[in-house]
Amino acid sequence: MKTKRIITMLFFGWFVYLTATATDNLRLPDLRTLSLGGGGVTETPLFNPALLALQKRNKLYANYYNRYSVSELATVSGGFYCLNDILPAGFEITSFGYDEYRESLFRLSTGKRIAHKWSLGIALQYALLQSALFEESSGRVSADVGITYRPVENVLTGLSILHFPSVKTGDKNIDNKHIASYSVQLGFNWDIMNMALITGSLENSEENVITGSFGMEYIPFDDFKIRTGIRTAPLRPSLGVGYCIAGIDADVGMMYHSILGVSMGVGLSFSF
Repeated sequence: MKTKRIITMLFFGWFVYLTATATDNLRLPDLRTLSLGGGGVTETPLFNPALLALQKRNKLYANYYNRYSVSELATVSGGFYCLNDILPAGFEITSFGYDEYRESLFRLSTGKRIAHKWSLGIALQYALLQSALFEESSGRVSADVGITYRPVENVLTGLSILHFPSVKTGDKNIDNKHIASYSVQLGFNWDIMNMALITGSLENSEENVITGSFGMEYIPFDDFKIRTGIRTAPLRPSLGVGYCIAGIDADVGMMYHSILGVSMGVGLSFSF
């Protein structure tokens, strides 16, 4: 058992070194957004809190995403968006890893319309890193700010600044920069005749000068949606489907990495 534990920790450390320093494991979009290439600045309040002001119904959701069929690399997330006329608010919690290495995120957000075509949002989150390799845990407190603008009825644009500012807590000797890395995202979505959606985004972060994503969603018939997308740095195509019944949305999505293989996930949400 001890040998197995050491091997698992070595593999996990290799993965974190290879991918996690360039990937926010906790800022994982819902399966719908992930199937569209993962650019969430105009798709999910997790990437742009200003979108809370545009939500039409309360929403409760849960997602499970498994990287490369390795259980230790799974991300589980859930949240609740509470809408009201005064100040819409959201709460999200995310967990990545396993007992020997875990990253956790706790996030509060709010958004408000500031004009007919504009909305503004802010969020505060705490990211925590716990590992058997360290004697103590380490964390970061950070803030997000986002804005949306709708130039015409069927087009939405958005801009968000994530994890800025960011303050380290806990053990100062632990390098936890990747769990709350600074990034700026700009994106759009375009509804085409209520049957199709085109979305795209550009991101500048500490790890990558420019990362792009592009996705399309098509509704062949009521309550059923087909999605496809692509993301750069590295190039990763994605695919997914969604079905809605009685206010419950079920989504399945996958993303392909040319070296590490396929990652898959499922998501459920209830709107009321």
